[in-house]
Amino acid sequence: MHAAMLRAFQGYSAQAGTLVSEKAWLSRVLHNVCMDFHRDRRRYTDTPEEPAPPAASAVPSQVEEPPDTVLLERERAREIRARIRELPANLRLPFEMRFLQDMSYEDIARQLQLTNCNARKRVQFASSLLREALADMLHAR
Repeated sequence: MHAAMLRAFQGYSAQAGTLVSEKAWLSRVLHNVCMDFHRDRRRYTDTPEEPAPPAASAVPSQVEEPPDTVLLERERAREIRARIRELPANLRLPFEMRFLQDMSYEDIARQLQLTNCNARKRVQFASSLLREALADMLHAR
């Protein structure tokens, strides 16, 4: 949410005179930020250590990534998992429930006996701590 508001703040002055519906524009900014977030999240999901052998089919094989790129991505994924494990339990659990188990905040709050707001804050704080811990690694792409 913070990223969306920051992006909206940065882009509003350039488009303020041409906007027909500010609400629609802000909704689109929020949508785009969410899509960016999900694309980034998909990049860092666990990859299997040994890929399954391709099924014999008539589909032509895709161009494989260079081995060094694959190893680098695996190492990044391991580092992210290690940093998640280092989070305090009261932050790690809601974070894992939200992003690894794809649970809603309402379900997280119910299961951990928290308020919805508290569940959101814990996930937000865990994300912030991870972002700081992984900043150097993410900028080295």
